[in-house]
Amino acid sequence: MVPSTKLNNAFAAINAILVGARAHAQQGGKLEELAEVLDVAEYLPRLLAEPDDRSAEFREQLAGLAAKYPAYTFAVERFDDPKLGRW
Repeated sequence: MVPSTKLNNAFAAINAILVGARAHAQQGGKLEELAEVLDVAEYLPRLLAEPDDRSAEFREQLAGLAAKYPAYTFAVERFDDPKLGRW
């Protein structure tokens, strides 16, 4: 789980990943890279469903993705900044 105070940020981060993945596909990006990005996006909801606080692992997944693919830095920013977690 992610605490309720971070839940909107978590959803905003997942949204940022999916928007980035769509842009990656539309721009003809490498399929292997897209698959890695979607693997992270697929895993994140599982962390939200856990009964224990998994917000640190959630953020680590985002940070790892952004470190490898800087275009996804916005997902980390959306998770970290309460103002960017608003829809």
